[in-house]
Amino acid sequence: MSAIHSLSTELTGISSPDPLKFAFAGKKSAHTSSGSIPVPADQTQAVYRKLMDTPALPETLSPGKRLAYIHIPFCRTHCSYCGFFQNTTKKDEVNRYVDYLEKEIRMSAHDAWTQSGLFHGVYFGGGTPTDLQPEHIVRLGNAIRESLPLANDVEMTFEGRFHGFDNDKVQACLEAGFNRFSLGAQSFNTTLRRRMSRIDSGEFLLERLDYFNSLNNAAVVIDLMFGLPGQTLGDWEKDLHTFLQSKAHGVDLYQLILLGSSRMKQSIENGSMPEPATSPERAEMFRLGVATLSDHKVGRLSVSHWGRDLRERNIYNHGVKSGAEIMPFGSGAGGNFAGHNAMSLRTLPAYYEAIDAGHKPIMMMSKATGNKALFSVMGSGFDRGWLEIAKLDQTGGAGMSEHCMPLFEAWQENGLTTIHDGILDLTLPGQFWNVTMHQALIDFLKQYPLDGQTTERAA
Repeated sequence: MSAIHSLSTELTGISSPDPLKFAFAGKKSAHTSSGSIPVPADQTQAVYRKLMDTPALPETLSPGKRLAYIHIPFCRTHCSYCGFFQNTTKKDEVNRYVDYLEKEIRMSAHDAWTQSGLFHGVYFGGGTPTDLQPEHIVRLGNAIRESLPLANDVEMTFEGRFHGFDNDKVQACLEAGFNRFSLGAQSFNTTLRRRMSRIDSGEFLLERLDYFNSLNNAAVVIDLMFGLPGQTLGDWEKDLHTFLQSKAHGVDLYQLILLGSSRMKQSIENGSMPEPATSPERAEMFRLGVATLSDHKVGRLSVSHWGRDLRERNIYNHGVKSGAEIMPFGSGAGGNFAGHNAMSLRTLPAYYEAIDAGHKPIMMMSKATGNKALFSVMGSGFDRGWLEIAKLDQTGGAGMSEHCMPLFEAWQENGLTTIHDGILDLTLPGQFWNVTMHQALIDFLKQYPLDGQTTERAA
């Protein structure tokens, strides 16, 4: 038997009567990685400048979508599950940061690469963007609209938590051109929220959602998280029904993955916080989430995202999973463009120094390896829950789909997919394990490259 027909269970999963719960040992990451080659630190600025001075070729652009990500690296409180806290919100520091962030955004207006393609999604994330003041929001929104070529139907998302997102800030967002709010509810259960260091009660969240919806001027999307310490299946079901009653336009269902050195992870390890749900318990919560939203006819836009009506489009989130190019702005922002990945400087003094020197504030940069078009097709397919098999041949070369078929058939035997009419369709277990399976396909192509070369050529 050839090696390709004796694949490891790390790639195929295991045969189980209940693959939703037991196909894989556990979810290890929220994202996949396909590999890259570091750009030497002393060459970063020269490489970036060369890329930006060269107009993007139409064939290098992601089909139809280009994105911008703006990072606000401040938080009033450090959520216990978060391992990415950067800076405590301080008025003077935020004022200074906005000055520099606006400079960075406006610097892009002169770049040939930036101006050679439309941006279909803009996302203000963090950190906590709602810690900005109304005047900051208007300034930065104006800088984006005046510096980047935006599509007429651009999705402009402002992310934040409910606490501190007062009416003046909401109105500033609308004035600045934002047409989508992404709100981190995580749970409406006040006890669970306090365990996450979320200040406001579930009742307050519902009051604010009523206000957002009453404006009828932007899509309103909330995040809900399952698998939290002490969260029961009944708690989760109540959160799902609270969303349905809230009239929000969309919802993301995320499972808790404790990575790094978050305070929640430390509290669990020292016994001061209940254990989070196990992987099988989270799988059952996922099953309940899918069934509940399906029963209430909420439209499914991806394996983890639902939209109640056509107002919610999920452009940015799907674009990220599909390999769309993302231009990053701000301290700690990450992105990818012109075949390269980049991470911006995380410390504010270094960030300010780079902007003063007229440089893009890049901390590290790498050249993506592999076939970008192929990886984009894979990413898009796993995010939406089904993959057009023929597109593997179109982007990876003749024979790519046949080459991958042993893995696909193993998944089908293990209850993770069905193969029919040229479609690789993720079953409910496959949807739960989609990131694990996506990474398995990437790893499969690295271990068994078609003709020894397909996935390792430069992007």
